[in-house]
Amino acid sequence: MIKSLLSLSHSLWFIIAGIVGLGFVITFHELGHFLVAKLFGMRVQTFSIGFGPQIISKKIGQTEFSISAIPLGGYNDFSSPEGKEHDEFSLVARPYYQKLLVIAGGITFNIILAYMIFTLLFMAGMPSTPMLPNNSLPTISKVEPNSPADKAGLQVGDTILAINGQTINNNTKQLLETIQSLPDQEATLLIERHNSPETMTITFGSQKHLGKTLGMMGTQFTLTPLAGKPILESIQEGVLLTNKYLADTFYAFKYIISSCDTSKLSGPLTIFAVTSKGAEQGIKIFFLFLAIISINLAILNLIPLPILDGGQILFYTIEAIARRPIPDRIREYIFIGTWIGFLLLTIYLTGQDIMRLTGNYLQPILKLFGLGK
Repeated sequence: MIKSLLSLSHSLWFIIAGIVGLGFVITFHELGHFLVAKLFGMRVQTFSIGFGPQIISKKIGQTEFSISAIPLGGYNDFSSPEGKEHDEFSLVARPYYQKLLVIAGGITFNIILAYMIFTLLFMAGMPSTPMLPNNSLPTISKVEPNSPADKAGLQVGDTILAINGQTINNNTKQLLETIQSLPDQEATLLIERHNSPETMTITFGSQKHLGKTLGMMGTQFTLTPLAGKPILESIQEGVLLTNKYLADTFYAFKYIISSCDTSKLSGPLTIFAVTSKGAEQGIKIFFLFLAIISINLAILNLIPLPILDGGQILFYTIEAIARRPIPDRIREYIFIGTWIGFLLLTIYLTGQDIMRLTGNYLQPILKLFGLGK
């Protein structure tokens, strides 16, 4: 009983750490909007982390800072006090470029946060994780049964030295990129087994990923942590890694939107679960997850939906071109429609999360009713 309670409290601690981590990323995003607005001397009536009923609230100057019950986002209220027309201190009354910079402030701060975290991780030493090919050696640690590697006779402990005569140079990232470029193709491997070089032939398999057909071998490679680097080198590596994640995430969102394929999307439960799991794996992995979530939040907010920053930028751009504001009634209808769609998508993704997280338990039950695979 005591052991179960300790295990439960241990899990609750990491869940709380995950929620705090997500709250930090959201706060940093909203802080970007807030600071740029204040830089231009604008009024910010409310700075809220979360939506719904307020849990904690404190007014400082003109702004009421609050933490609300639903931790799925946050907002700044730039409106004029109730009953007053828009004055010079409101966002609506400001020039287009100021509106643009204020709205873009949140996205910019999320990207800055990712740069900062990745730079600090390179300085402290990147942890060993399969999310970063740089952190592994081209030495096989696991061979999947009936995979191309298994059929070719590769074994745990084999080190891949070259593919089709192209030297790998102990670079797993280069190795994976080469394999992915050869779907369903035959290749010649030069490996090192028991300190002796051997040559073998393999026919790579293939898998679909975001609309692309990539080669695969069915192996895992030996993970290794990276030693800390000097500050200038860490900044360079941090910028390069952040830019890579930005490009990959942008492509992923582009594919999901164009293909209407939601199978790759995660809902709030998966995000909480992954962040909590990161906290359980150590502080470095935890911050690595926060950097990736911050990048995802930045790209997500580029989508031109009214409830996201991209939608606000679109509205203000239309108004700047038309030289008149969009009628409040039309804005209201668009917002309501978007929120309904967003809530329905959240409910759907939450159901998808539940199936992912509990699939191993539900499949036997579903099979009894002829619903399982």
